[in-house]
Amino acid sequence: MMTLPALRRPTPARGAAIRLLLALFVVLTLELGVFNLAHWQSLAGSSSNFPTRTAGDIASQSHQLGPGLSPLPGGGLKVTDPAGAWMDVPVTDGRASFLQAQLAEGIKGSPLSQIHVRLDLHLAGDKGWTQGTRGLICPGQARSHYLRIRGNPNGGRIQAMRLWIQEPVGSQLELIGMTPADVVPLELNPARILMLACLAALILGYLPGSVLWRTRLDTGSVSQRLALVLILTPLAVWSCWSIQYDLSTFTPVAYHHPQAYVYDFNQYDHVAQALLHGRPWLDLGQAPGLSKAANPFDIATRNALLAQDQQPIYWDYVYHNGHWYSYFGVLPVLLLFLPYRAVTSLAHPGGYALPTSSAAALLVTSAIIITTLATIRLLARWFPRVSLAVVGMALTTMLEGSGMVYLWCRRNFYTIPFDASILAVMTGLWLWMGARRVHRQPTDAGEHSDRGSTRMWTVEDGDQPWQLSRPRLFLGSLSIAATLGCRPTFLAAGLLALPLFAKEIRAVINTLFARRSHPTDLSQKRALSLLVCGLLPVLLVAAPLLWYNRWRFGSLLDFGNRYQMTVLDLTNYHPGTQGLLQIFGYYLLQPLTTLPVFPYLQFSPAPMRVWHFTEPGLGGLLVTTPVLVLALALLALPRVRKELQLRGWMTTLTLALALAALVMAADSYVGGFSVRYTIDFAWLICLVAVVIMAAASSAYEGGRSRAGAAVMSLLTLTCLAGLVLTLINAMVMLEHFDPSQAMNVAVWFLAP
Repeated sequence: MMTLPALRRPTPARGAAIRLLLALFVVLTLELGVFNLAHWQSLAGSSSNFPTRTAGDIASQSHQLGPGLSPLPGGGLKVTDPAGAWMDVPVTDGRASFLQAQLAEGIKGSPLSQIHVRLDLHLAGDKGWTQGTRGLICPGQARSHYLRIRGNPNGGRIQAMRLWIQEPVGSQLELIGMTPADVVPLELNPARILMLACLAALILGYLPGSVLWRTRLDTGSVSQRLALVLILTPLAVWSCWSIQYDLSTFTPVAYHHPQAYVYDFNQYDHVAQALLHGRPWLDLGQAPGLSKAANPFDIATRNALLAQDQQPIYWDYVYHNGHWYSYFGVLPVLLLFLPYRAVTSLAHPGGYALPTSSAAALLVTSAIIITTLATIRLLARWFPRVSLAVVGMALTTMLEGSGMVYLWCRRNFYTIPFDASILAVMTGLWLWMGARRVHRQPTDAGEHSDRGSTRMWTVEDGDQPWQLSRPRLFLGSLSIAATLGCRPTFLAAGLLALPLFAKEIRAVINTLFARRSHPTDLSQKRALSLLVCGLLPVLLVAAPLLWYNRWRFGSLLDFGNRYQMTVLDLTNYHPGTQGLLQIFGYYLLQPLTTLPVFPYLQFSPAPMRVWHFTEPGLGGLLVTTPVLVLALALLALPRVRKELQLRGWMTTLTLALALAALVMAADSYVGGFSVRYTIDFAWLICLVAVVIMAAASSAYEGGRSRAGAAVMSLLTLTCLAGLVLTLINAMVMLEHFDPSQAMNVAVWFLAP
């Protein structure tokens, strides 16, 4: 059984060196051996006694094209009929192992960046064709230009080869032919080596006796702060590059096909322009028959207008009293899109549109950083002696389980509300958790965590007299309240203030209403100011947002959701409760759907016995983040529960789980099943899991017993398993939302 490193003596330098050398050997073996296996196999084949193939032999055999392929004037091919989209491949000695793609350069039009192919073989002695290799050729990825010849297990002589192009009609290809390849080149991929090195470092970090297990969290440590900065720097660099690239290449586009809806993903910029012109509605046209229809939301009416090709009818926009609106929260507009329009109007009349992807990149990067800081502050306040290994597991759980990877991979206007809400909630919690202050003692003089006469209260301070920082309380409440202008479901986070500030709330109530004294000698004036700092931000945020609702739809509480142009008429739709349990099952326990090829997983369907809106999913939250199941199961252990009670967390955990269930039920009832809706409540469950993991580490003293070693080992393994599943799901999402980025990694596994 693996023993927790916290029990062991520091690993000797010799042992650490051996581990590093072993990790280096494994990385080099994987890079040179596994990922370059085709090179060594082709090299061995080329040294055999088979007849040598010359360029003249290959060139002398033409690439006969099937009737479904036609040459393009500037080079390349076009698919005219998939049923006949094939080309004959030259055969030399009949024992080739690999083929190499021949590509045209600089062809006009929009050639495919991915070409799905299948290679069929005609073997000596056979009457028909044998289906062989299925592959993917990416003109921009040199490694994918090589195709292994499969389908000949007995090593029979190949008489003919035929390559089928499995792409739809009208596809333009840079591929013009395939020729036998003697040797597949050796490729050393820096990105792949870096990925393998990071994986090796992660495994080394969680081995028994590693420095992560031996080092305690110290938020005042310069070295730990520097390490965190170095870890987060690549994320910030990627964000800056992505924003700059999108700003330099962005052109607002609306997608429209005849007799179909218009898909315009620039909703936030449209709202910014409307507000700059002093109106609540969007300056967008509408189908002539839409305003004349008795019920423009009726599906049959809309379909009839589309059949007449009346345009435009905008998909997923709000239509009310003859105008178009957006039902998405307006706060991201006020903070990002409107200022960008206003500032760029100084250089260009009317200004420029802020790309939604740039705003999403900025928000999700900020959300990841503040989530990291909030998680560390939580552990530093209630579990100040936790090891860095547990901190790493906590951060992994929060980031992989709360949907950050989904938000990273899909940066469009649908994710903006979630990005902004996660950022607001975590900022609010970070400020709240630092609001309770205690006076510094002489022994604190060497600490670097804060400057000034006070520092953040930790559980080790017990009942030491405290004071509440009014600026932190005010700004934290303001940040939490801001979710009303992003995605209101995140307002549930505000209720966490009840257990978080339980002592402070009792003190304020006793001082203002019960006229009782408090150990901190809280005056009535200060108690009143604390009450104002906690509640005033809610009014400051809610008042203008509710007035904005009235300005648009004539009612303070009308957010416009029911006027959406979507899959059904929401003005007359009354969701039922029959399918809620099934939707709960999809959110939490939807099974994974596997594939035999990279990325090995795919989107899973979500059929319903009773109609409700659903989208394909990537697996239930408890399936893709298995550490959540183990963490919740640890609540059954008396020692873990006792540790949570001593630190005052049982009430908070119960409330967090109740809020998660309530939000999930509301999402299921109103919106059905969607991967992005999971983010509404997943962060609450992840928060619970993080606290339980830290409590388990403290309860079993970092694993000093066999039971403790078993618990911490299982937590480590499930965290790593969840990380692997998250990375695979990231590739699945990138294949759908950003194929070019996905191919940079997929080609490592698709190569011969």
